[in-house]
Amino acid sequence: MATNGTPFEGRDNVIVPALYQALTDSASLQLFLYTNAADSLDSTTILSNLVDPAGTGYARKTLGGVWSGSNGIVTYDDGTPDDIIFENTGGGDWTPDITGAAILSSIYLLHFKDFALGSITMTPGKQIRIDLSTLIS
Repeated sequence: MATNGTPFEGRDNVIVPALYQALTDSASLQLFLYTNAADSLDSTTILSNLVDPAGTGYARKTLGGVWSGSNGIVTYDDGTPDDIIFENTGGGDWTPDITGAAILSSIYLLHFKDFALGSITMTPGKQIRIDLSTLIS
């Protein structure tokens, strides 16, 4: 038992459509990679604090798919695959190394997550696959 909380019903039917789908429809949510030092971000971090990598093929990805909720877990459907893939298409390593991924809404930072296994060196041909359900959990 609990004395307070947000039930799945409210999360699935109100919060997810009102937040994620409404933002996608009006403000173009984007997924991007960042190169800030691991474990350096916190609740006071704002979008302008994050640093994108530089390199051939890197670009922020627009999240134009469909967001939904099931048992309080937010999911994203953008076709096959649903996970977003970033790929170094050549011309040298992306610099600096990638330490995490984040979601922004126009000018606001919504979520960020450092990679659990540490930074990733993006050599030509290498890919990073981002599972959005783990990023926003």
